[in-house]
Amino acid sequence: MIINKLRQTGFTLIECLVALFIVTIVLASASRAIGIISTDLRDTFVIEVATWVSENSYNALKLSNVYPSVGSTSADASMAGIDFIVTQNVSDTQNPYFRKVEIVVAEKDTPDHSIFRTINFISQY
Repeated sequence: MIINKLRQTGFTLIECLVALFIVTIVLASASRAIGIISTDLRDTFVIEVATWVSENSYNALKLSNVYPSVGSTSADASMAGIDFIVTQNVSDTQNPYFRKVEIVVAEKDTPDHSIFRTINFISQY
């Protein structure tokens, strides 16, 4: 008489549940990482565009060939679909032939949070 030994093939229910749990943890971690990356990407883009807006503001002031008067001015600017508020603070320096120009760029939605700030100097001659 031949006794056939039955071999167990396949996975048990517990093994399948453990594998499914591991895959779930990996996918949840990956989706969180993708969310963080996309948020960082937008913030980096907004900072880069704010840099361009600040440079444009300074270059417009420089190319106007007008020695800026002391004081503060604000203007709206829009670039790449983002609305900004650009504030220029002009102040005196120890040398009367130079003025200090501080340019602050903030998003229009959050005007109290400056995204980019730069300080430049403009000469009278």
